[in-house]
Amino acid sequence: MAQNYYNMLGISKNASDKDIKAAYRKLARKLHPDVNPEDPRAQEQFKRVNEAYEVIGDPVRRKDYDQFGDNWKHADQMRNMGGGFRSPGGGLNLGDLFGGARGSGFENLFGGRNGNIPNRARHEGTVEVSLDEVYTGVTRRISIGTTMAGQRNLEVQIPKGVLDGRRIRLRPDASTEITITVKVCLDKRFTRQDANLRVDVTVPLLDVILGGEVEVPTMDGRIVLRVPPATQNGRSFKIKGKGLPIMNSEEFGDLYATIKVRLPDSLSEDEEDLYNKLRDIRAGLPETRSGTGINDAELRHT
Repeated sequence: MAQNYYNMLGISKNASDKDIKAAYRKLARKLHPDVNPEDPRAQEQFKRVNEAYEVIGDPVRRKDYDQFGDNWKHADQMRNMGGGFRSPGGGLNLGDLFGGARGSGFENLFGGRNGNIPNRARHEGTVEVSLDEVYTGVTRRISIGTTMAGQRNLEVQIPKGVLDGRRIRLRPDASTEITITVKVCLDKRFTRQDANLRVDVTVPLLDVILGGEVEVPTMDGRIVLRVPPATQNGRSFKIKGKGLPIMNSEEFGDLYATIKVRLPDSLSEDEEDLYNKLRDIRAGLPETRSGTGINDAELRHT
C-alpha cells in the first residue's frame, strides 16, 4: 500500500525546507541501524524515512510528488501525455491512463501491478583523480552498500579529459542509481584551465638576455624550448597540443610555458666588473624595446 512521505516524516504538506530537514534528522538519529542493530523494524523504518527525504527534501522531486503522488517518478511522461485521471487518493491513476485492462502492458511498462513501482536506491559519492589520470583516463573500483542489502563492488570508467566536478551517473540495475562526482586533485607541476595547462619554467638571466634553451615538463615527457634573445620575464610560449585531452574528442589542449628569470645569487669580481661595463654601455645607448606576449614555441624533443 502506498505511504504518504509527509506522514512518514511527521510533517504537514506545507512544511518548509528547514522543517523537512529537521524532521528527517530527528528520525534518522532515532532509527539509524547503528542505534538499533537488533531491531529489523527500526531498520525498515529508517530505509523508508530516507526514501521519503530523498523525494520531498529535493525541491524538484517534491513538486512532482505533490502533483503526481506515488507516480512522481514518471512526471515527465505524465506531462508529455497531457495529464490523466486522478484517483480518489490524489495523484494520477496510471491504470486509468493506460486503459486499466489487465494484460494491457501497464504492469510491464512500470515494473509492477496496479502501479506499484519499485523504489530506486540512490547512492552518491566522490572519486579523486590525479592530473595524470585525467590525461590517460582511469578505472576506479567502488563499493556501495547498505545495512539491508550488503556490499556491492562496481567499476567506474573515468574518461580522458574529465573536468573537475563532473558528475557521472551509473545504473547497474533497474533499482539502483549511483552518482559519482569527480574531484581532480591539484598538481604540483601544472595549473589547469579546462584542456589547457600552464607551467612555470626557470631560466638563467644570461639565457634570457642572449638566448638559450630550457627543458619544459609536459604530461608525456620533457621537451626543449628555445628561448630567443631578450626574452622578458613573464613571457609565455604556447606549445600546441601538449595540454590535456578534450573529453569526447581526439584533440588536445595547449601547454603555456611562462618564463621565470633566475637571478644570480652572488657575483665574482670578474662578473661584477662585466656587469658594471654592461651597465655603462647600456647607459650610453638609446632605450630599446623587445617583444612581449604569447608566441608559438620553437621546440625539439629530448
